Amino acid sequence: MGIKTDFKFLKKMAHNRQTIANLKKIEANWVKVRKEGKIIKSKKPLLLKLGKLVFWLKENASSSTIDMYLEIFQHKHHMLAKGFDGKKDKIVFDAGANEGYYTIGMKQNNPSLKIISVEPVPETFKMLKKNINTNKLKNIIPINKALSFSNKKISMDFVPEATMIASKNILAQPRSWLDKKRIKKVKVQGITLTKLCKQLKINSIDILKLDVEGAELDILKGGKEMLPKIKKIIIEWHSKKLKKQCTQLLQKNGFKLVLSSNEHMCGDIYFVNRKFR
Repeated sequence: MGIKTDFKFLKKMAHNRQTIANLKKIEANWVKVRKEGKIIKSKKPLLLKLGKLVFWLKENASSSTIDMYLEIFQHKHHMLAKGFDGKKDKIVFDAGANEGYYTIGMKQNNPSLKIISVEPVPETFKMLKKNINTNKLKNIIPINKALSFSNKKISMDFVPEATMIASKNILAQPRSWLDKKRIKKVKVQGITLTKLCKQLKINSIDILKLDVEGAELDILKGGKEMLPKIKKIIIEWHSKKLKKQCTQLLQKNGFKLVLSSNEHMCGDIYFVNRKFR
């Protein structure tokens, strides 16, 4: 889909004139950022009323965060495999929750879901909570930590204008467009999936979604005790090597690969625990 088609979809979803005006501003910024290589400095909050939902975006990051909205609400990323839309599930873990698009999309599919939304970067976490609270969503537990292999503190890289690429090492992936000077660092608390589940008294997980920019294998290893208690796992991979490693680990632990949605540099892989089939 092209940018014009995407924004046409967004404008059809717009609930009022202010949202249409903000979408026009975001579209103009998208062109400045993607086509002209400019950086948007304004951190002004932009409010979008799209359908029955409301989202807050920071203007400087809006050209990337709007892509996340489109991925979930237009293209149904992370939900393409049968049984991964959450409609028949009870507990979902959203690791790499960012500003809440997958969390909110799953809640729209099934309002009774309990969702644990894990987002390590404090600035992004604030927007996650704001979007949850603005939509008056219940039974969501936001966690400002990083799922990891251990419970130690972790140094994270992030770019304020591109919140979706936060990771332990942003430059581990080829990003020729990214000026190193734009990268910020923050110390965050790490926690294993096993420990977090114990703290929350969660004994089983229906869907574990991992979109964590390269930390997928560490999270799976740190949550090895929980793997037999997880029914379905969706991973957005960001390197073919990591995709292979995650697939091998999960297959050794009784999971079946049911769908692979591949793109050039990333894609989704969907697994079902054979134990629950």
